[in-house]
Formats: sequence, C-alpha cells, structure tokens
Amino acid sequence: MFSLEFWIMLAVAFILGEIITMSFFSLSISVGAGFAALINYLNYDYTIQLFTFVVVTIICVLLSKPIAKKLTSGSPLKKSNSDRLIGEEAIVIKKIVPDEMGTVKILGDVWKAIADEEIDVGEKVFVKEISGVKLIVEK
Repeated sequence: MFSLEFWIMLAVAFILGEIITMSFFSLSISVGAGFAALINYLNYDYTIQLFTFVVVTIICVLLSKPIAKKLTSGSPLKKSNSDRLIGEEAIVIKKIVPDEMGTVKILGDVWKAIADEEIDVGEKVFVKEISGVKLIVEK
C-alpha cells in the first residue's frame, strides 16, 4: 500500500517544512517517515510500516520537546524598534512645552516628543514611554 518512494518523499517534505518552521515537530514526522521507509525497504507489511511511523514520530515528539525547551530557554525577548527607545537618553532639539510637542534626537533619529514640564533645547531627557509616533520624555 505504501511505497518506499512515498515514505522518502514524506520525509523530505517534512524536512523542508522543518527548515521553514524550525519547530522540531516536522523533524519528528520526518524521522518517523524515514524509519517507515526503512521498514518498507526490508519488505515488512504496510501495517507495520504505519505502526513504525506512528510510534517513532510520537517518541521523537516526546524526546524533542525538552530539547527544544532547553534550546529556547534564556533567549532574550526581542523588542520592537520603538520599544528599544524606552529608557534611552535623548537631546531636545526643539523646546518642549507641556501643551505643545517638541522634538528630540535619539540614537541618530529625530522624534516628536511631549513632556509634563518645560524642557529647553540642548537638555538631556529620558524616554519614559511611547504613544503612537511620539515619545513621552522626562528630565
């Protein structure tokens, strides 16, 4: 019922899927298909091939989960480009008054900024948060 080519094509397809997704799950299916291909090559019945595929895949999934967890634990959370500005120092290049937006330069970029207090040109400020496309800063 299942040919050797079927199992090999299934294994290759899931290896390609693993390359794209990097989830370890596709790799488990690929290993199961590889073992099923070996069982097919040894001329075992299709039910044994299917049984081998299912059992090996389940074992691989169970074994790969702790490995994947170990590899991904401790990896830093990635911040978006704007989130990395929070806590950074900026220089005021256009005066900021409480009811008006000013301008600051931070990490080589110019941003609109607001503050609860008046801040003169040339003063150093810190980014407290981001609201839309403007920075909320404080001295």
